[in-house]
Amino acid sequence: MGRLAGRKPISLAVVALLALGLALASCGGDDDSTTGDTTPAAQPENERQATGGGDEQAGDGAGKQGSKPGGESGSDDSGSGGGDTAARQHDDSGGGSEQFRVKGGDNSIQEFGSEASESEFDEAAAAVHGFFDARAGGDWATACSFLAGDVADSLKQLTGNSKALQGQGCAGILEALSRGVPKSALRAAAVADIGSLRVEGDRAFVIYRGTQDTVFAIAVKKEDGRWKVASLAGTPLS
Repeated sequence: MGRLAGRKPISLAVVALLALGLALASCGGDDDSTTGDTTPAAQPENERQATGGGDEQAGDGAGKQGSKPGGESGSDDSGSGGGDTAARQHDDSGGGSEQFRVKGGDNSIQEFGSEASESEFDEAAAAVHGFFDARAGGDWATACSFLAGDVADSLKQLTGNSKALQGQGCAGILEALSRGVPKSALRAAAVADIGSLRVEGDRAFVIYRGTQDTVFAIAVKKEDGRWKVASLAGTPLS
């Protein structure tokens, strides 16, 4: 289990970039970047959940999250961001990692560490939703505020040979990586019904269901007492 928690930052970023490409590719190739009614009232439930913003001011990695490990609803997300994002409420079903275990399969993430407390679950879920929602809304600075520092640093290392990205910070790099991606794909990638947080020390995995009931896991880590997102996209577990 130590190999999962102890990967070097550069490896995490490489895996995350690959996972991002796979996740976006699976969402379809339609480009609705300038057409269609995207107000909450006009969208299906899953897309309404996916189009939102950060949970707190930029620079703070998590806020109040409206769900519990056992599936109860609590307070909604709050805060502000830039770009096109807005505060969203996410009603995660919770329930723990048992529901995601695969008989005879690789359950290393589902059995990683132990199930988190309610407060830890809320905070990590808020960080994940905040990152996904900000990215879907094109609010790159807020998205970066939810990322772990070593992931942001690794992004800069990976793009160091690109003249177009030289001197760009995390927000500029995220924007460049997402350029040309249909907004519908970013919204679909933001759909997350979080069911579990498996914690070991300062590292953890958030396990959630995305579109088409696909189960994903995304790494998070504690920085200065706050959960931060330690990858750019979820990795499919099913």
